[in-house]
Amino acid sequence: MHKKTSWILLLLWAVSLLTALLVYGQRQLSSFDPNGDLLHRTTAPNFDASLVELLNEQNIAPGSVIHVGTQSRCYCETLTTPHQTQLLTKLGNDFHQVRVNIEDVPELAAMLDAVPALIVLDMQNQLRYLGPYATGYGCFTGKNLVEQVVSYTTQLPYNGAVINTDATGCFC
Repeated sequence: MHKKTSWILLLLWAVSLLTALLVYGQRQLSSFDPNGDLLHRTTAPNFDASLVELLNEQNIAPGSVIHVGTQSRCYCETLTTPHQTQLLTKLGNDFHQVRVNIEDVPELAAMLDAVPALIVLDMQNQLRYLGPYATGYGCFTGKNLVEQVVSYTTQLPYNGAVINTDATGCFC
């Protein structure tokens, strides 16, 4: 009887632990565009041009890989560092990294409900990508989007920007 009770207690402990991990993990996941605000804005015919103009007003030049974060540097932002390095390495020396705090650009804050976000302008100052770096728990168990972003950025002819609003991951 003692051995059977030990196994039952062990099983209950394991189930409780897995349940706690699942609940904690689900709390870490959030939607990149939870209310669909960014998706709605992208339906405007001049969305790409107006975003590029806004970035130009912030002195952001063509060939920029723009990291949109917060002044408080939330935990999820630290997880994007490897993605930033990979992206810049794959895009080459023509591209440079720019950091923008969302609090400093109210127009951008009105567009984005979640950060960290990635915006890529190509060498012709065309918007190529707007969205997250990766998806999944902690942005590392899901899908790393670096390869896709590189292909969007280098694709010829230019067919317009890719706006990724349908993503779930670690966002602030």
